[in-house]
Amino acid sequence: MIPAKIEDVFLQLTTNFIGVITNIVAGKFAKSTFQIHDSIYTTCSFLEGTLDALEPLQPVTLEGMIIVSSSKEYNVDIDLFKSSDEISVLIHNRTNVYKIVSQLNQNRNDIFFIKRELAEKNEELKRLRKIADKANEEKSRFLAMMSHEIRNPLNVILGYSEMISEEEINEKVRQYSKLLSISGNNLKVIVNDILDLSRIEAGKLELINKPINIKEIAKNCVQNYSYQNKNEAVELFFNAENDIPDAVLGDYVRINQILSNLLSNAIKFTQKGKISIDVKKVSENKNTIKIAFLVSDSGRGMTKQQASKIFDEYQQNKKSDNRVFGGAGLGLSIVKHLLNAMNGKISVESKLDIGTVFITEIPFLKLKNSAVKELKTAEISTEKKLEGKRILVADDDALNQLIVAHILKKEKVLLTQVKDGLEALNVLKTTSFDLVLLDIHMPNITGEQLVQQKKNFHTSNREIPFLSLTANTTKEDVKRYKKIGFVDVISKPYTAIEFVKKINVNI
Repeated sequence: MIPAKIEDVFLQLTTNFIGVITNIVAGKFAKSTFQIHDSIYTTCSFLEGTLDALEPLQPVTLEGMIIVSSSKEYNVDIDLFKSSDEISVLIHNRTNVYKIVSQLNQNRNDIFFIKRELAEKNEELKRLRKIADKANEEKSRFLAMMSHEIRNPLNVILGYSEMISEEEINEKVRQYSKLLSISGNNLKVIVNDILDLSRIEAGKLELINKPINIKEIAKNCVQNYSYQNKNEAVELFFNAENDIPDAVLGDYVRINQILSNLLSNAIKFTQKGKISIDVKKVSENKNTIKIAFLVSDSGRGMTKQQASKIFDEYQQNKKSDNRVFGGAGLGLSIVKHLLNAMNGKISVESKLDIGTVFITEIPFLKLKNSAVKELKTAEISTEKKLEGKRILVADDDALNQLIVAHILKKEKVLLTQVKDGLEALNVLKTTSFDLVLLDIHMPNITGEQLVQQKKNFHTSNREIPFLSLTANTTKEDVKRYKKIGFVDVISKPYTAIEFVKKINVNI
Protein backbone atom coordinates (compact mmCIF):
# COMPACT_ATOMS: atom_id res chain seq x y z
CA MET A 1 0.00 0.00 0.00
CA ILE A 2 1.32 3.40 -1.00
CA PRO A 3 0.67 6.25 1.50
CA ALA A 4 -1.75 8.91 0.28
CA LYS A 5 0.76 11.74 0.55
CA ILE A 6 3.21 9.89 -1.66
CA GLU A 7 0.47 9.09 -4.20
CA ASP A 8 -0.21 12.83 -4.49
CA VAL A 9 3.29 13.55 -5.80
CA PHE A 10 3.70 10.92 -8.55
CA LEU A 11 1.87 9.18 -11.39
CA GLN A 12 2.93 5.92 -13.06
CA LEU A 13 1.46 5.00 -16.48
CA THR A 14 2.28 2.99 -19.60
CA THR A 15 2.10 3.85 -23.28
CA ASN A 16 2.57 1.98 -26.50
CA PHE A 17 5.46 2.79 -28.81
CA ILE A 18 3.54 5.67 -30.49
CA GLY A 19 2.74 7.42 -27.18
CA VAL A 20 -0.88 6.38 -26.60
CA ILE A 21 -1.65 5.84 -22.90
CA THR A 22 -2.59 2.22 -22.29
CA ASN A 23 -2.82 2.07 -18.48
CA ILE A 24 -2.70 4.22 -15.28
CA VAL A 25 -0.66 2.03 -12.91
CA ALA A 26 -0.43 4.03 -9.68
CA GLY A 27 -0.42 7.51 -8.18
CA LYS A 28 -2.83 10.42 -8.26
CA PHE A 29 -0.71 13.40 -9.37
CA ALA A 30 -2.44 15.12 -12.34
CA LYS A 31 -4.48 11.96 -12.89
CA SER A 32 -7.32 13.87 -14.52
CA THR A 33 -4.91 15.24 -17.13
CA PHE A 34 -3.75 11.81 -18.30
CA GLN A 35 -6.51 9.50 -19.64
CA ILE A 36 -6.31 6.03 -21.16
CA HIS A 37 -6.34 6.10 -25.01
CA ASP A 38 -5.18 9.79 -24.96
CA SER A 39 -1.79 10.70 -26.40
CA ILE A 40 0.84 11.47 -23.77
CA TYR A 41 2.22 14.09 -26.15
CA THR A 42 -0.84 16.28 -25.45
CA THR A 43 0.52 17.08 -21.98
CA CYS A 44 4.16 16.12 -22.43
CA SER A 45 4.99 17.48 -25.86
CA PHE A 46 8.69 17.32 -25.01
CA LEU A 47 8.46 13.49 -25.20
CA GLU A 48 7.91 13.55 -28.96
CA GLY A 49 10.92 11.98 -30.56
CA THR A 50 12.23 10.94 -27.17
CA LEU A 51 10.01 7.87 -26.93
CA ASP A 52 11.01 6.81 -30.44
CA ALA A 53 14.68 7.10 -29.54
CA LEU A 54 14.53 5.02 -26.38
CA GLU A 55 16.82 2.00 -26.25
CA PRO A 56 15.16 -1.17 -24.93
CA LEU A 57 15.83 -1.95 -21.27
CA GLN A 58 17.81 1.32 -20.84
CA PRO A 59 16.27 3.67 -18.18
CA VAL A 60 16.26 7.39 -19.01
CA THR A 61 15.53 10.34 -16.68
CA LEU A 62 14.41 13.79 -17.78
CA GLU A 63 14.79 16.45 -15.03
CA GLY A 64 13.22 19.87 -14.73
CA MET A 65 10.40 19.43 -17.24
CA ILE A 66 7.27 21.60 -17.21
CA ILE A 67 3.69 20.27 -17.58
CA VAL A 68 0.35 22.04 -17.21
CA SER A 69 -2.52 20.42 -15.32
CA SER A 70 -5.76 22.17 -14.42
CA SER A 71 -4.23 25.45 -15.59
CA LYS A 72 -1.29 25.08 -13.17
CA GLU A 73 2.34 24.65 -14.10
CA TYR A 74 4.35 21.93 -12.41
CA ASN A 75 8.04 21.15 -12.35
CA VAL A 76 8.41 17.41 -12.91
CA ASP A 77 11.10 14.75 -13.32
CA ILE A 78 10.22 11.86 -15.68
CA ASP A 79 11.70 8.34 -15.60
CA LEU A 80 11.28 6.34 -18.88
CA PHE A 81 11.78 2.60 -19.40
CA LYS A 82 11.16 0.72 -22.67
CA SER A 83 10.36 -2.99 -22.46
CA SER A 84 9.59 -5.42 -25.28
CA ASP A 85 5.93 -4.41 -25.63
CA GLU A 86 5.37 -1.04 -23.84
CA ILE A 87 6.95 2.07 -22.36
CA SER A 88 6.71 2.78 -18.61
CA VAL A 89 6.44 6.46 -17.65
CA LEU A 90 6.92 7.64 -14.01
CA ILE A 91 6.13 11.32 -13.45
CA HIS A 92 7.42 12.94 -10.16
CA ASN A 93 5.96 16.26 -9.01
CA ARG A 94 9.08 18.19 -7.92
CA THR A 95 7.53 21.65 -7.92
CA ASN A 96 8.08 22.33 -4.20
CA VAL A 97 11.56 20.83 -4.35
CA TYR A 98 12.53 23.04 -7.28
CA LYS A 99 11.05 26.06 -5.53
CA ILE A 100 13.17 25.29 -2.47
CA VAL A 101 16.24 24.60 -4.59
CA SER A 102 15.61 27.81 -6.51
CA GLN A 103 15.28 29.71 -3.25
CA LEU A 104 18.41 28.05 -1.90
CA ASN A 105 20.27 28.98 -5.06
CA GLN A 106 19.03 32.53 -4.69
CA ASN A 107 20.04 32.55 -1.02
CA ARG A 108 23.42 31.13 -1.97
CA ASN A 109 23.87 33.89 -4.53
CA ASP A 110 22.75 36.46 -1.97
CA ILE A 111 25.18 35.04 0.59
CA PHE A 112 27.97 35.08 -1.97
CA PHE A 113 27.40 38.77 -2.69
CA ILE A 114 27.03 39.54 1.03
CA LYS A 115 30.29 37.71 1.76
CA ARG A 116 32.02 39.60 -1.01
CA GLU A 117 30.63 42.88 0.31
CA LEU A 118 31.70 41.96 3.86
CA ALA A 119 35.17 41.09 2.62
CA GLU A 120 35.38 44.46 0.89
CA LYS A 121 34.10 46.23 4.03
CA ASN A 122 36.60 44.33 6.19
CA GLU A 123 39.43 45.41 3.93
CA GLU A 124 38.16 48.98 4.16
CA LEU A 125 37.92 48.68 7.96
CA LYS A 126 41.48 47.31 8.10
CA ARG A 127 42.67 50.26 6.05
CA LEU A 128 40.77 52.73 8.26
CA ARG A 129 42.05 50.94 11.38
CA LYS A 130 45.63 51.36 10.18
CA ILE A 131 44.96 55.05 9.53
CA ALA A 132 43.36 55.44 12.98
CA ASP A 133 46.21 53.54 14.69
CA LYS A 134 48.77 55.68 12.90
CA ALA A 135 46.88 58.84 13.88
CA ASN A 136 46.74 57.58 17.47
CA GLU A 137 50.46 56.87 17.46
CA GLU A 138 51.14 60.32 16.04
CA LYS A 139 48.90 61.87 18.69
CA SER A 140 50.67 59.93 21.45
CA ARG A 141 54.06 60.89 20.03
CA PHE A 142 53.01 64.54 19.80
CA LEU A 143 51.64 64.53 23.36
CA ALA A 144 54.81 62.85 24.67
CA MET A 145 56.98 65.41 22.88
CA MET A 146 54.87 68.35 24.08
CA SER A 147 54.87 66.89 27.59
CA HIS A 148 58.68 66.78 27.54
CA GLU A 149 58.95 70.34 26.22
CA ILE A 150 56.47 71.65 28.82
CA ARG A 151 57.82 69.69 31.80
CA ASN A 152 61.38 71.00 31.51
CA PRO A 153 60.55 74.71 31.92
CA LEU A 154 57.76 73.75 34.34
CA ASN A 155 60.35 72.05 36.55
CA VAL A 156 62.32 75.30 36.63
CA ILE A 157 59.20 77.37 37.44
CA LEU A 158 58.10 75.12 40.30
CA GLY A 159 61.66 74.57 41.54
CA TYR A 160 62.48 78.25 41.77
CA SER A 161 59.06 79.03 43.27
CA GLU A 162 59.85 76.56 46.03
CA MET A 163 63.33 78.04 46.51
CA ILE A 164 61.98 81.61 46.64
CA SER A 165 59.37 80.65 49.24
CA GLU A 166 62.17 79.45 51.55
CA GLU A 167 63.97 82.80 51.45
CA GLU A 168 63.43 85.77 53.76
CA ILE A 169 61.20 87.90 51.54
CA ASN A 170 58.47 90.47 52.05
CA GLU A 171 54.83 89.43 52.08
CA LYS A 172 54.08 90.76 48.59
CA VAL A 173 56.91 88.71 46.99
CA ARG A 174 55.79 85.68 48.99
CA GLN A 175 52.28 86.12 47.57
CA TYR A 176 53.68 86.40 44.03
CA SER A 177 55.69 83.21 44.62
CA LYS A 178 52.58 81.42 45.91
CA LEU A 179 50.53 82.42 42.86
CA LEU A 180 53.37 81.34 40.56
CA SER A 181 53.50 77.96 42.30
CA ILE A 182 49.70 77.52 42.09
CA SER A 183 49.70 78.28 38.37
CA GLY A 184 52.62 75.92 37.78
CA ASN A 185 50.89 73.10 39.64
CA ASN A 186 47.66 73.72 37.71
CA LEU A 187 49.63 73.41 34.48
CA LYS A 188 51.23 70.19 35.78
CA VAL A 189 47.77 68.76 36.55
CA ILE A 190 46.52 69.62 33.05
CA VAL A 191 49.54 67.99 31.37
CA ASN A 192 49.17 64.83 33.49
CA ASP A 193 45.41 64.66 32.88
CA ILE A 194 45.77 64.99 29.12
CA LEU A 195 48.42 62.25 29.02
CA ASP A 196 46.32 59.97 31.24
CA LEU A 197 43.24 60.51 29.08
CA SER A 198 45.31 59.74 25.98
CA ARG A 199 46.51 56.45 27.54
CA ILE A 200 42.97 55.50 28.53
CA GLU A 201 41.59 56.24 25.05
CA ALA A 202 44.39 54.18 23.48
CA GLY A 203 43.70 51.27 25.85
CA LYS A 204 47.22 51.51 27.29
CA LEU A 205 46.28 52.09 30.91
CA GLU A 206 47.77 49.30 33.02
CA LEU A 207 47.39 48.81 36.75
CA ILE A 208 49.98 47.39 39.13
CA ASN A 209 49.10 45.00 41.96
CA LYS A 210 51.67 45.38 44.74
CA PRO A 211 51.43 45.41 48.54
CA ILE A 212 50.22 48.85 49.67
CA ASN A 213 49.05 50.44 52.91
CA ILE A 214 45.81 52.19 51.97
CA LYS A 215 45.52 53.99 55.32
CA GLU A 216 49.00 55.46 54.86
CA ILE A 217 48.19 56.54 51.29
CA ALA A 218 45.06 58.39 52.40
CA LYS A 219 46.78 59.85 55.47
CA ASN A 220 49.80 61.08 53.47
CA CYS A 221 47.48 62.59 50.89
CA VAL A 222 45.72 64.63 53.60
CA GLN A 223 49.06 65.69 55.13
CA ASN A 224 50.47 66.79 51.76
CA TYR A 225 47.42 68.93 51.05
CA SER A 226 47.49 70.28 54.62
CA TYR A 227 50.93 71.74 53.88
CA GLN A 228 49.70 73.23 50.60
CA ASN A 229 46.45 74.60 52.02
CA LYS A 230 47.09 78.21 53.07
CA ASN A 231 43.45 78.94 53.92
CA GLU A 232 43.31 78.96 57.73
CA ALA A 233 39.50 78.94 57.58
CA VAL A 234 39.59 75.35 56.24
CA GLU A 235 40.71 72.36 58.34
CA LEU A 236 41.68 68.97 56.90
CA PHE A 237 40.95 65.70 58.71
CA PHE A 238 41.70 62.01 58.26
CA ASN A 239 39.78 59.11 59.79
CA ALA A 240 40.12 55.34 59.27
CA GLU A 241 38.14 52.52 60.85
CA ASN A 242 40.07 50.11 63.06
CA ASP A 243 39.25 47.06 60.93
CA ILE A 244 41.01 48.39 57.81
CA PRO A 245 43.89 45.96 57.05
CA ASP A 246 47.51 47.14 57.23
CA ALA A 247 48.18 46.03 53.66
CA VAL A 248 46.36 44.91 50.51
CA LEU A 249 47.29 44.42 46.87
CA GLY A 250 46.75 47.53 44.76
CA ASP A 251 48.23 50.33 42.65
CA TYR A 252 49.79 52.95 44.94
CA VAL A 253 50.16 55.61 42.23
CA ARG A 254 46.58 55.33 40.95
CA ILE A 255 44.99 55.21 44.42
CA ASN A 256 46.96 58.32 45.36
CA GLN A 257 45.93 59.94 42.06
CA ILE A 258 42.23 59.28 42.74
CA LEU A 259 42.35 60.66 46.30
CA SER A 260 44.52 63.62 45.26
CA ASN A 261 42.07 64.57 42.52
CA LEU A 262 39.11 64.42 44.89
CA LEU A 263 40.93 66.25 47.68
CA SER A 264 42.21 68.91 45.27
CA ASN A 265 38.65 69.56 44.09
CA ALA A 266 37.41 69.81 47.67
CA ILE A 267 40.08 72.40 48.53
CA LYS A 268 39.31 74.42 45.38
CA PHE A 269 35.64 74.80 46.17
CA THR A 270 35.73 75.14 49.98
CA GLN A 271 36.29 78.61 51.38
CA LYS A 272 35.65 77.75 55.03
CA GLY A 273 34.78 74.78 57.21
CA LYS A 274 36.36 71.33 56.96
CA ILE A 275 37.50 68.71 54.47
CA SER A 276 38.05 65.08 55.36
CA ILE A 277 38.94 61.65 54.01
CA ASP A 278 37.23 58.76 55.79
CA VAL A 279 38.31 55.18 55.10
CA LYS A 280 35.70 52.49 55.80
CA LYS A 281 35.21 48.78 55.19
CA VAL A 282 32.21 47.98 52.99
CA SER A 283 32.41 44.17 52.77
CA GLU A 284 34.90 41.32 53.07
CA ASN A 285 35.29 37.68 52.07
CA LYS A 286 38.10 35.14 52.12
CA ASN A 287 40.13 36.71 49.28
CA THR A 288 38.97 40.32 48.88
CA ILE A 289 37.99 43.35 50.91
CA LYS A 290 35.99 46.29 49.58
CA ILE A 291 37.08 49.66 50.94
CA ALA A 292 35.19 52.95 50.69
CA PHE A 293 36.98 56.33 50.64
CA LEU A 294 34.67 59.24 51.51
CA VAL A 295 36.03 62.68 50.57
CA SER A 296 33.78 65.27 52.22
CA ASP A 297 33.80 69.05 52.17
CA SER A 298 31.69 71.96 53.39
CA GLY A 299 32.09 73.87 50.11
CA ARG A 300 29.67 75.42 47.66
CA GLY A 301 28.03 72.11 46.70
CA MET A 302 26.13 71.29 43.51
CA THR A 303 22.61 70.94 42.18
CA LYS A 304 21.37 67.47 41.11
CA GLN A 305 21.77 68.49 37.47
CA GLN A 306 25.37 69.59 38.00
CA ALA A 307 26.18 66.42 39.95
CA SER A 308 24.81 64.25 37.13
CA LYS A 309 27.37 65.71 34.70
CA ILE A 310 30.37 66.07 36.99
CA PHE A 311 32.16 62.96 35.66
CA ASP A 312 31.94 64.00 31.99
CA GLU A 313 35.15 65.05 30.24
CA TYR A 314 35.94 68.80 30.20
CA GLN A 315 32.97 69.38 32.53
CA GLN A 316 33.10 72.42 34.81
CA ASN A 317 30.04 73.67 36.63
CA LYS A 318 30.71 77.35 36.03
CA LYS A 319 32.31 78.98 33.02
CA SER A 320 34.55 80.95 35.37
CA ASP A 321 35.91 77.82 37.11
CA ASN A 322 38.74 77.35 34.63
CA ARG A 323 39.88 80.95 35.01
CA VAL A 324 39.55 81.01 38.80
CA PHE A 325 40.64 77.48 39.77
CA GLY A 326 42.57 76.21 36.74
CA GLY A 327 42.38 72.69 35.33
CA ALA A 328 40.71 71.38 32.19
CA GLY A 329 37.76 69.55 33.75
CA LEU A 330 39.38 66.15 33.18
CA GLY A 331 40.20 65.11 36.76
CA LEU A 332 36.90 63.49 37.76
CA SER A 333 36.51 61.84 34.35
CA ILE A 334 39.93 60.22 34.78
CA VAL A 335 39.02 59.20 38.35
CA LYS A 336 35.97 57.39 36.98
CA HIS A 337 38.05 55.66 34.28
CA LEU A 338 40.62 54.54 36.86
CA LEU A 339 37.93 53.17 39.16
CA ASN A 340 36.30 51.30 36.27
CA ALA A 341 39.68 49.68 35.55
CA MET A 342 39.87 48.64 39.23
CA ASN A 343 36.30 47.26 39.19
CA GLY A 344 35.41 50.05 41.58
CA LYS A 345 32.76 52.75 41.45
CA ILE A 346 32.20 56.37 42.46
CA SER A 347 29.12 58.32 43.46
CA VAL A 348 28.47 61.83 44.68
CA GLU A 349 26.08 63.35 47.21
CA SER A 350 25.84 67.13 47.25
CA LYS A 351 23.66 69.99 48.44
CA LEU A 352 24.03 73.51 47.14
CA ASP A 353 25.83 75.83 49.60
CA ILE A 354 26.14 72.99 52.14
CA GLY A 355 28.80 70.64 50.80
CA THR A 356 29.71 67.54 48.82
CA VAL A 357 30.70 63.94 49.53
CA PHE A 358 32.44 61.78 46.91
CA ILE A 359 32.18 58.06 47.73
CA THR A 360 34.56 55.66 46.01
CA GLU A 361 34.40 51.91 46.56
CA ILE A 362 37.34 49.72 45.50
CA PRO A 363 37.77 45.94 45.89
CA PHE A 364 41.29 44.92 46.95
CA LEU A 365 42.91 41.48 47.07
CA LYS A 366 43.94 40.55 50.61
CA LEU A 367 47.51 39.75 51.64
CA LYS A 368 48.92 36.95 53.76
CA ASN A 369 50.55 37.90 57.09
CA SER A 370 54.06 37.19 55.76
CA ALA A 371 53.57 39.69 52.94
CA VAL A 372 52.37 42.33 55.43
CA LYS A 373 55.57 41.89 57.50
CA GLU A 374 57.70 42.26 54.36
CA LEU A 375 55.88 45.49 53.48
CA LYS A 376 56.49 46.97 56.96
CA THR A 377 60.17 45.99 56.77
CA ALA A 378 60.46 47.62 53.34
CA GLU A 379 58.84 50.83 54.67
CA ILE A 380 61.33 51.01 57.52
CA SER A 381 64.31 50.27 55.27
CA THR A 382 63.58 53.27 53.02
CA GLU A 383 64.15 55.76 55.85
CA LYS A 384 67.79 56.66 55.11
CA LYS A 385 69.93 59.74 55.54
CA LEU A 386 71.77 61.27 52.59
CA GLU A 387 74.32 63.21 54.63
CA GLY A 388 77.83 62.43 53.43
CA LYS A 389 76.68 60.48 50.37
CA ARG A 390 78.69 61.13 47.19
CA ILE A 391 76.33 62.01 44.35
CA LEU A 392 77.17 62.96 40.76
CA VAL A 393 74.65 64.99 38.73
CA ALA A 394 75.00 65.48 34.97
CA ASP A 395 72.63 68.00 33.36
CA ASP A 396 73.25 70.53 30.58
CA ASP A 397 70.50 72.86 31.87
CA ALA A 398 72.09 75.34 34.30
CA LEU A 399 68.73 76.28 35.84
CA ASN A 400 67.93 72.65 36.63
CA GLN A 401 71.45 72.23 38.05
CA LEU A 402 70.82 75.06 40.52
CA ILE A 403 67.55 73.47 41.68
CA VAL A 404 69.20 70.07 42.19
CA ALA A 405 72.14 71.68 44.02
CA HIS A 406 69.75 73.59 46.30
CA ILE A 407 67.88 70.40 47.25
CA LEU A 408 70.91 68.15 47.75
CA LYS A 409 73.03 70.66 49.66
CA LYS A 410 70.23 70.92 52.22
CA GLU A 411 70.64 67.15 52.65
CA LYS A 412 74.40 67.71 53.19
CA VAL A 413 75.49 65.40 50.40
CA LEU A 414 78.93 65.55 48.76
CA LEU A 415 77.75 66.87 45.39
CA THR A 416 79.60 66.86 42.07
CA GLN A 417 77.96 68.53 39.08
CA VAL A 418 78.93 68.38 35.38
CA LYS A 419 77.29 69.91 32.33
CA ASP A 420 77.26 66.99 29.84
CA GLY A 421 77.75 63.26 29.36
CA LEU A 422 81.38 63.52 28.28
CA GLU A 423 82.41 65.32 31.48
CA ALA A 424 80.40 62.76 33.48
CA LEU A 425 82.27 59.90 31.76
CA ASN A 426 85.67 61.40 32.61
CA VAL A 427 84.68 61.88 36.26
CA LEU A 428 83.23 58.37 36.54
CA LYS A 429 86.55 56.93 35.38
CA THR A 430 88.47 58.48 38.27
CA THR A 431 86.14 59.28 41.21
CA SER A 432 83.94 56.96 43.28
CA PHE A 433 80.27 57.81 43.94
CA ASP A 434 77.31 56.37 45.84
CA LEU A 435 74.70 57.39 43.24
CA VAL A 436 74.55 59.11 39.82
CA LEU A 437 71.77 61.29 38.37
CA LEU A 438 71.82 61.66 34.59
CA ASP A 439 69.75 63.94 32.41
CA ILE A 440 68.70 62.03 29.29
CA HIS A 441 69.17 64.75 26.66
CA MET A 442 72.74 66.03 26.91
CA PRO A 443 75.30 67.09 24.29
CA ASN A 444 78.35 64.96 23.35
CA ILE A 445 77.12 61.85 25.21
CA THR A 446 73.46 61.43 26.20
CA GLY A 447 72.36 59.91 29.47
CA GLU A 448 71.20 56.78 27.62
CA GLN A 449 74.58 56.35 25.95
CA LEU A 450 76.52 56.99 29.14
CA VAL A 451 74.69 54.45 31.33
CA GLN A 452 75.57 51.74 28.80
CA GLN A 453 79.32 52.41 29.13
CA LYS A 454 79.72 51.09 32.68
CA LYS A 455 82.66 48.89 31.64
CA ASN A 456 84.64 52.14 31.14
CA PHE A 457 83.88 53.45 34.65
CA HIS A 458 86.04 53.14 37.72
CA THR A 459 85.46 49.67 39.22
CA SER A 460 83.59 51.06 42.24
CA ASN A 461 81.11 52.90 39.96
CA ARG A 462 80.02 49.89 37.92
CA GLU A 463 77.53 48.61 40.53
CA ILE A 464 76.18 51.87 41.97
CA PRO A 465 72.61 53.01 41.16
CA PHE A 466 72.06 55.31 38.16
CA LEU A 467 68.86 57.35 38.08
CA SER A 468 67.42 59.02 35.00
CA LEU A 469 66.50 62.68 35.43
CA THR A 470 64.03 63.35 32.63
CA ALA A 471 60.79 64.87 31.39
CA ASN A 472 60.11 61.76 29.29
CA THR A 473 57.53 60.10 31.51
CA THR A 474 55.67 57.62 29.31
CA LYS A 475 55.57 54.00 30.41
CA GLU A 476 57.53 53.01 27.30
CA ASP A 477 60.27 55.52 28.13
CA VAL A 478 60.55 54.37 31.75
CA LYS A 479 60.66 50.71 30.68
CA ARG A 480 63.42 51.45 28.15
CA TYR A 481 65.50 53.39 30.68
CA LYS A 482 65.35 50.56 33.21
CA LYS A 483 66.21 48.02 30.53
CA ILE A 484 69.43 49.80 29.53
CA GLY A 485 70.76 50.23 33.07
CA PHE A 486 68.90 52.89 35.08
CA VAL A 487 67.46 51.60 38.36
CA ASP A 488 64.77 54.28 38.51
CA VAL A 489 63.47 57.51 36.97
CA ILE A 490 62.95 60.93 38.54
CA SER A 491 60.31 62.63 36.43
CA LYS A 492 60.28 66.37 35.86
CA PRO A 493 58.71 68.41 37.32
CA TYR A 494 59.40 67.20 40.84
CA THR A 495 59.17 68.65 44.34
CA ALA A 496 62.09 68.60 46.77
CA ILE A 497 60.28 65.96 48.86
CA GLU A 498 59.68 63.72 45.83
CA PHE A 499 63.27 64.17 44.66
CA VAL A 500 64.85 63.24 47.99
CA LYS A 501 62.44 60.34 48.55
CA LYS A 502 63.29 58.80 45.16
CA ILE A 503 67.04 59.01 45.92
CA ASN A 504 66.49 57.56 49.42
CA VAL A 505 64.67 54.55 48.00
CA ASN A 506 67.47 53.72 45.54
CA ILE A 507 70.73 54.68 47.25
